[in-house]
Amino acid sequence: MNVPMSVSLVITTYNAQAFIMRAVSSALEQTHAPMEIIVVDDCSTDSTPDLLHRLARAHDSIRVMSTPYNGGPSVARNVGLGAARGDWIAFLDADDAFAPDRLEVLMARAAVGDCDAVADDLAYYDAMAGQVTGRAMGAGQVPRNPVGLRDYIAHNRSGGDGFDWGLLKPVFRREFMLAHGIRYDPVVRHGEDFLLMIAFLMAGGRFFLIDHATYLYTQRQGSVSGRASGMSRTVIAYRDMHDTALALARDPRIRDNPELVDLLHQRAAGLQRLDDSYFVSVALRSGAVGAIFRRIMRRPAFLPAMIRQVAAALRRRLCHS
Repeated sequence: MNVPMSVSLVITTYNAQAFIMRAVSSALEQTHAPMEIIVVDDCSTDSTPDLLHRLARAHDSIRVMSTPYNGGPSVARNVGLGAARGDWIAFLDADDAFAPDRLEVLMARAAVGDCDAVADDLAYYDAMAGQVTGRAMGAGQVPRNPVGLRDYIAHNRSGGDGFDWGLLKPVFRREFMLAHGIRYDPVVRHGEDFLLMIAFLMAGGRFFLIDHATYLYTQRQGSVSGRASGMSRTVIAYRDMHDTALALARDPRIRDNPELVDLLHQRAAGLQRLDDSYFVSVALRSGAVGAIFRRIMRRPAFLPAMIRQVAAALRRRLCHS
């Protein structure tokens, strides 16, 4: 008789009182029940800790932990990683949720025995409309072959070059993570999942994707409702991730591979475009025209991005006039 593989589910929170119940409820409702639900609070200043302790008293499977200081998602997830006891470790952001069968379908694939991590497609969720609005990759678009380092970086180029695989939420074989000392970089607050997967793949980890979409990823702006989710995703620090990509290209384990270096430079360029676009959008809304000109003076290559952004804003204004 095969014994089902156990899963430790780690949820990290910060000031999540308005939506943490949705995440925890989705964990409790799994058809493949996790052996433990570890909720790590990153020094919340709202009522999140009180709510979590009430949940823990009501459910034996919930363990509540906290970080020693507000260190961001990497620090919080490392606390959960260190405490996990299951065969596999899954991660869930406090503003997202699992479909009821997520752990069941992932563990069915893991049971084949040829992988150290497995992930599914993302299902985009409009929180204000209360419905799934589509998939990130789409049915039939998920590759069947194992994902290697080159393929993973190639799907993380950012800046409009397709869906960014850094958003995927794999479950990991705990034994592999322990054997290779794989942890989140505690100083990285943005793009931390991408860096963890790079470390995992460089250590020889076997990673597969399955053609399901059972991770409910909450959209910042609902594609059906057209309204902001009201959930507390932090502003993405594109510049920090740009710098991290360039630093990774200089890593001794990568720098002698021209293809990987080129892909990482492409990622940095894509993140630079996103940063430029975000900067112009904020500057135009606030009327900070001087800031745009100062940025052009410091980095002339910013000018084309600025022109495109202004032109797009003018087109939108004309269409709505």
